[in-house]
Amino acid sequence: MKIKILCLGRLNKDEENKLCERYEKRLSGLKKSGITDFSIKHISALELKNILKAQKEKEHIIFLSENGSQIDTISLCKKIKKLIESSFKTTLFIIGSPLGFEKSLNKNSFEKICLSKLTLTHSFARVLLTEQIYRCATIMINHPYHKI
Repeated sequence: MKIKILCLGRLNKDEENKLCERYEKRLSGLKKSGITDFSIKHISALELKNILKAQKEKEHIIFLSENGSQIDTISLCKKIKKLIESSFKTTLFIIGSPLGFEKSLNKNSFEKICLSKLTLTHSFARVLLTEQIYRCATIMINHPYHKI
């Protein structure tokens, strides 16, 4: 399954970009986890609207939202594993702009998760999500990175 993190807003934080690239590189070596491809991309609000309108059948969309359901690492791992086993080809994690998502978006029909009750910058949320996806991949292949 492909996992894409789509970010509204700029990706201009060099330190955070380097951390994301580090985990992205590590993920590329863990194909046995079922995550065949991983990418982070900046998109515009218009591109997001078009993605939501043209949602493909085997594509799962998850919005990151402070109002989403709280999730821990093991729950995220189970969710990703279930999506892989359900033959989803792509999972999109959507991170809003610093002002959040436009009210006109019909987010109600999509899953929403909350990474933390703490207020995080969008660039840090991107790093945190990337690391957690990497951690989930290591759990799925019993890699020693994650110790329970």
